[in-house]
Amino acid sequence: MMVNCSRCGNAFDEIYGVCPLCGTPYISPMMPNEQPVNNVPPVMSNAQVVSNTPPLQPNGQQPDTAFVSPEAFAFRQEKTAGKKKKWGKRLAIIAVIAVVMIGMVLALVLILSHQAVSTEAREQLSLGEKYMRDEDFDEAIVAFHKAIDIDPNNTEAYLKLSDAYHAVGNFSEAIRILQLGFERTRSGEIKAKLDELAAQTTLEALTNGQPVKETGACGDNLTYTLYENGVTVIAGEGRLPDTDKNNVPWHNKKIGELFIQEGVSEIGQYAFRDCDTITTIHLPRSVVRIGEWAFNDCDRLTGIEVDPDNNYYSSMDGILYNKERTVLEHYPSGKWGVYVVPMTVTQIQNWAFAGSRYLRYIGVEGGNEAFLGIDGVLFDKEGHTLLCFPQAKTGQDGVYTVPDGVTVIGAHAFYECEALTSVTLPSGVEQVDFHAFERFTADQTIYIEGKTSVPDGWDSRWNYKCRAEIVWQPPQESTSSEAYESYSPYF
Repeated sequence: MMVNCSRCGNAFDEIYGVCPLCGTPYISPMMPNEQPVNNVPPVMSNAQVVSNTPPLQPNGQQPDTAFVSPEAFAFRQEKTAGKKKKWGKRLAIIAVIAVVMIGMVLALVLILSHQAVSTEAREQLSLGEKYMRDEDFDEAIVAFHKAIDIDPNNTEAYLKLSDAYHAVGNFSEAIRILQLGFERTRSGEIKAKLDELAAQTTLEALTNGQPVKETGACGDNLTYTLYENGVTVIAGEGRLPDTDKNNVPWHNKKIGELFIQEGVSEIGQYAFRDCDTITTIHLPRSVVRIGEWAFNDCDRLTGIEVDPDNNYYSSMDGILYNKERTVLEHYPSGKWGVYVVPMTVTQIQNWAFAGSRYLRYIGVEGGNEAFLGIDGVLFDKEGHTLLCFPQAKTGQDGVYTVPDGVTVIGAHAFYECEALTSVTLPSGVEQVDFHAFERFTADQTIYIEGKTSVPDGWDSRWNYKCRAEIVWQPPQESTSSEAYESYSPYF
């Protein structure tokens, strides 16, 4: 029986089952229960035959492949899947190679960086060792601290820094450095030395067998004993009185570690100011008052330790606070590095940082509602008052410009900042408090924008003991002959 192809219209005998011209299967219009005749297998439906046959070419010729059997199609699919798997493996290999290469590059960069860091740290260690041989222990301490800043995991630096502190009689700081080193490195060598030193640095151990160098009275019913190794003990019942800042009785006594015994109730104003050899001060439970500037400008002082049972004062990391740690009383002048104002602190004494020659950065703990740290400089929370520029901070190439928006320069804000070459005050500064630039030298310059003379809101002692050149820079529209007038006050 002749039928027509449903696709190309070609006439062919139904017995073929598919169109000989285009390969399209022929579907018989038999009834659902009708059986095929002449034992010819029924033709598969379109849903049962998968064809990749392309359409007829424009010239009407039959394409090269008119019909793909299910077996051929399955083979082709399997082959395609195999190719995809091969490409997947290749891509995976390429990805692994890329990761390995990137890792090798990063490792090389880290190795080179570590080598550079190790070289810089080694240079500081060598410098420190030279200072130790020359018995210039203060400079050795600086060099070893720099080595630790460069490489915080350098075991040798902690050991040598501890030796340097021990050499100047700062036994407590020698231990503190070893504790820090062990926390960072977990070095067995540091731990062994720490255990050895800890047993040797109690008051009894420090004074046992030491010759007494000097004794005497010091205030109301108090006496002092100065040992040959610098350890000094103040004992009795009473108070250390206020003293004249220019006549501190301890200035030339070569005190090292100072132990103030139970029974001492007060430490007067200026009591130990400018005592350059004091290293650590131990305060008893009985102290109820510490006067202003009692411990300032003590260049080797690295820690103030307070009896935990004292009801008026406390210490943390060698820094002196009131009992509740809401007031910063004093940051030790010889303490190295970075200080972060705790969240609890709401008040800072205006002399707290004066003379802190190694302080190079001040930050503020998150959540503090009273203070703000900007690029290592301390401000009030609103950023209107500059409270302290760290003494060891150099600014940008020694130049510092006070940010716009600052209206007040606090007392002692730039006290003895010899690392700076110049400071510029913007025209918006309305108030400069007393001693803000104390001990500036003749090699430094203070530029004051938008003004030709000292404003009424500035304290009369704002440049007390300041030898810097003061350069007044009037507003730009001014044509006054006073423009850029300068003078160098000496007090």
